[in-house]
Amino acid sequence: MINPSPDQRGQATPNILPEERVGRLKSGDTEVLAPRPEKGFAAPGILTIHPQKCNGCGLCELACSLSHSGRIDTSLSRIRVIAWHAEDIFLPSCCQQCAEAPCVAVCPKDAMVWDDHRDRVRIDYDRCVSCRACMAACPYGAIGFDDARQMIFKCDVCNGNPQCVHFCEPGALRWDHADSLQSA
Repeated sequence: MINPSPDQRGQATPNILPEERVGRLKSGDTEVLAPRPEKGFAAPGILTIHPQKCNGCGLCELACSLSHSGRIDTSLSRIRVIAWHAEDIFLPSCCQQCAEAPCVAVCPKDAMVWDDHRDRVRIDYDRCVSCRACMAACPYGAIGFDDARQMIFKCDVCNGNPQCVHFCEPGALRWDHADSLQSA
């Protein structure tokens, strides 16, 4: 189950992750990750962020880096938790999948493209020359660069089954269907 279920007050109850599962994630065990669809898209939706629920644990960053790079390296995570420790404030941040994305507009090789079918920005690596213009243009700082591979990267919402959501115990990250957001 991706999203927590509502309690009697209608509030989302947090997922309780077993310590064994968290330990396996922290040790880099890829078997603990949810299946990622290789072809197609698992479920249409929107990654929503509820920063008031974030406790700064960083499990989302670990799950993301493990899922995409096969190892624990938060510098390769597509989601970042910005922390203001003195105020005990944590802000998860990732690609906002902008409909009129600055990264798409600035790309000299048309490698950053809007995917109408999936309502998201994707990278066409066959066209990308790693000039990093998209990184400079992104107002959210959501595009990273993998020095070892010499390639940019950004959130691809794990093809509709975002790993970060599966490991967000307090419910700060959710995979919501667009219809439920429009009726709220």
